[in-house]
Amino acid sequence: MDYSSHEMSVILTACKNSRQRAIEKALKKKAEKKRLKREAARNQLTEKLGLDDLEDVHNLKIWTFMLNGEPTSVVLHLDTLEVAWNGDQVESTSDFCHCGSTIDFKIGARHGQITTTSGSRPKDGLIYSLTIDGSIVPDSMQDNE
Repeated sequence: MDYSSHEMSVILTACKNSRQRAIEKALKKKAEKKRLKREAARNQLTEKLGLDDLEDVHNLKIWTFMLNGEPTSVVLHLDTLEVAWNGDQVESTSDFCHCGSTIDFKIGARHGQITTTSGSRPKDGLIYSLTIDGSIVPDSMQDNE
């Protein structure tokens, strides 16, 4: 069976469109799966922190990390400067100076410190850093996410 160039073009275009639709469908499925995973993590965090919803997150600075193989979270309540370790409020002391502030707390034998400094540019706002026993804990969650 011989096909004209027009018929071949139609066949090739149909194959190309079919392939493109399959790729788009796979990408949508992947994006939905990623969205559901983010939503589940968000709901789990909401439940763990005892919040009604995560609209209050802009008043929190949250670090999540592994400590001795255990998932750990430290939450700083920005409006009250209270610190929570794995959902439990801990006793802390705050020191303020012209260059920023430090919040010290202990969990058992571990020493935690949150430092607050001004960003180099006004739009940077305040920068919060967490150290546990002198080791810096990287930021794990973007604020207002």
